[in-house]
Amino acid sequence: MRTSLAFVLPLLALACGCAPYKYHPAPIAPPALAAGLEVRNLDDPGLRAWMSQAAASEPSAWPMTTWDLSTLTLAAYYFNTDMDVARANAAVADAAIKTAAMKPNPSVGADAGYETAAESPYLLGFDFSLPIETAGKRGYRIAEATHLSDAGQLQVAETAWMVRSRVRTALVDLLFAEKTAFLLHEQESLQSRYVDLLEARFRAGEIPLPEVTAARIDLTNLRQALRAAEGQVGTARAALAAAVGIPLSGLTGKTLSWARVDEPPTSGTLPAPDVRATAVENRLDVQRALAQYEAAQSRLQLEVARQYPDIDLGPGYAYEEGVHLISLRLGTVLPVRNRNEGPIAEAEAQRKAAGAQLLATQSAVIAQTDKALAQYRAAYAVLEEARRSTAQADEQRRTAYQWLKSGEADQLTAVSADIQTAVAERARLDALHQTQLALGSLEDALQRPIDPNIVPALPKKAPR
Repeated sequence: MRTSLAFVLPLLALACGCAPYKYHPAPIAPPALAAGLEVRNLDDPGLRAWMSQAAASEPSAWPMTTWDLSTLTLAAYYFNTDMDVARANAAVADAAIKTAAMKPNPSVGADAGYETAAESPYLLGFDFSLPIETAGKRGYRIAEATHLSDAGQLQVAETAWMVRSRVRTALVDLLFAEKTAFLLHEQESLQSRYVDLLEARFRAGEIPLPEVTAARIDLTNLRQALRAAEGQVGTARAALAAAVGIPLSGLTGKTLSWARVDEPPTSGTLPAPDVRATAVENRLDVQRALAQYEAAQSRLQLEVARQYPDIDLGPGYAYEEGVHLISLRLGTVLPVRNRNEGPIAEAEAQRKAAGAQLLATQSAVIAQTDKALAQYRAAYAVLEEARRSTAQADEQRRTAYQWLKSGEADQLTAVSADIQTAVAERARLDALHQTQLALGSLEDALQRPIDPNIVPALPKKAPR
């Protein structure tokens, strides 16, 4: 008996006291987090190392002075906090696979007693129980967790696309805001010169005052538009910094460029059937909905398997009245009062809901793609018309200057032609801006860049 106690008690102490994992506190100080956000910038050496290692994009020089859509997107993958949240949620889903794969622990029990018999007053018992899962339940749990983990990884990629989309929109808005402000500045100078020429004619008595007044009103409106455009440059710059995940000061001294921003693809190169097929095959939310449906399938298989009870296999030992007793116990739950009907019905309903969600997602993708393609075609048609108007205005301007050179026209005619050309160029620039925004919406519908070389893929390795 003493030998048995000496064996059982240390075993219990060992099983309870040898926990391999210890709790480590991780306090968070909001002021320190805010201070860390404020010092983020594009010169961060950690960004360079991550771009080189995880993103396979070795910068030619550091710090980089010129940033385009691809490099800004990589910076957003590194800095943007939405990416941190998505990666953390995906890590939770990955950890759930380990939980699903755990096998139930055996249990052990010991008891001791005393009786009045003088010849053998001590009683001792020792029980061991080994749970055995049946019907492949563990495999179904792992399959469900794996599908949910896949859905989590797809959510990371989907978040990355949304981050890229915000960077693209902000960069387009900023570049066109700068171009618009530049054109308005030139047009304001031309309009001011035009007003001076009209005022000279008015003083000479050649034209009435209302013509001068109308030109002055146009000049005032131009100056207001110029001030608004200059303010829009600052707003767009702040939006770009926020999309990347850095403060506005992080863009100080950086040149932002997009070499092919003036060359959107013609609408004829985007046939509707091909675009629709690409969207259905490539959309990350469709793939995520499919992974969730597969998880619901595994969940139903698990609940069906739970109709079959698990088994407890338990050898036992007892010492009583000087006799050593060894037993073997086999136990299970009797499925008499229920056969897991409720959870099975819930799992079936969840599978139907997941299937309906998948169908709804595909339907929404097709509708969004058709709408985005129609918007792009309309925007591109406006751009083509604006280009024709600009070409006509340029031709009229060249004619006016030829007349001026030959003495058939005066300076006022030439300046008027310059203003007409500037107005046409502004219209073309606005049409190009709207076309690029429509192209961005179409890329969002596909969740894929129209030009695959313009943006890097999501790196496999998370920063920090």
